[in-house]
Amino acid sequence: MLLSERPHGPERGRMWSAAVVLMLFMLVCCAGLVPARALAQVQVALPEQVSPGQPFVAKVLSDAPLGDVFVEWNGKSVPVTLKQTSEKAWQGAVLLGGPFAEKGKAVSLRLSSVSGAGYASTDYSIPLLAKQYPEQHLKVDRKYVEVAKQNLDRHKKERERIVAALARINPEQEWTLPFLRPVPGGVSSEYGLTRFFNDKPRNPHKGLDLRGAAGTPIRACADGVVVLAENHFFAGNSVYIDHGQGVVSMYFHMSKIDVKTGQKVSRGSVVGKVGSTGRVTGPHLHFGISVQGELVDPVPLLADN
Repeated sequence: MLLSERPHGPERGRMWSAAVVLMLFMLVCCAGLVPARALAQVQVALPEQVSPGQPFVAKVLSDAPLGDVFVEWNGKSVPVTLKQTSEKAWQGAVLLGGPFAEKGKAVSLRLSSVSGAGYASTDYSIPLLAKQYPEQHLKVDRKYVEVAKQNLDRHKKERERIVAALARINPEQEWTLPFLRPVPGGVSSEYGLTRFFNDKPRNPHKGLDLRGAAGTPIRACADGVVVLAENHFFAGNSVYIDHGQGVVSMYFHMSKIDVKTGQKVSRGSVVGKVGSTGRVTGPHLHFGISVQGELVDPVPLLADN
């Protein structure tokens, strides 16, 4: 199976399946009409509703092989590979996330299939529930709040490389759920907090801060390829790992980076050590998950959730 047998956050709660029929067009050849192929019965399992920043899995199941299959969500088109699981069953999955900025709106999802037999698509709508996140006030070095121009210029260049890394949508799915917890420590700062640094408002916290003593090994949450491994002004020593289908994990504030860009890593591989580089109040790991560019809450995806 593509997904772990163990129940995890995105699959919890009651799921609904909408059975759709993808029309396969009549094939025409020089000898005349060819009889139409049997219609494929396709089911898409989705949650009844999602919250801003909530990750979830969309499962695609079919009783016949399909051509190229895509899920269009939040402005991105994500390829889904269907693998045969029994004589008349094919299954694929894609990890998605509720848009953080669109609170209280319904979000549309489109399933498309493209093959030599033709093109078909079906639209769905998922309610997006509003969610209020608490505030967090922190004291940090003044240079990270009243930022000098040279550091702002540096951050802008770093941001360009980060955006490019998060925009990648490798069609090969290397992620499996649940994700490995990268360090064993508990949570010190949750996802979604409205943050104030030295009493000045800043962007919401789009990751998970995990406690850890300096030098604690940090492990990759899933198989993938390192797409960035460098020092950043705000995030300090940072590693970004591409797990396919637009899923990228992030590891910040490390004292040491133990991997290089382009390196393939396995689930559990050591990618660095816990530290306190960048804008921090002390040693910890900031762990983030980007899903097609949307930063989601990692907690529902972790093995020990």
